[in-house]
Amino acid sequence: MEGESAFQSYLNGALEIFGIKADEDERAVMMGVWSLYEPGMEALRDADLDGIEPELHPDLSKPPAQ
Repeated sequence: MEGESAFQSYLNGALEIFGIKADEDERAVMMGVWSLYEPGMEALRDADLDGIEPELHPDLSKPPAQ
């Protein structure tokens, strides 16, 4: 038997807390979407951002200033 991943545990807990009923197909879609986002989220978590100045009052309709 395969153990639960951290995301599966989080997903199951969140669905239970909010009382959302999700069948196996819906859970598979959520797992698939997470598998697309997970590498980028891990890279962001592991990035060294200490030398980056925060952008004050960003205008999200425009690209960041160079």
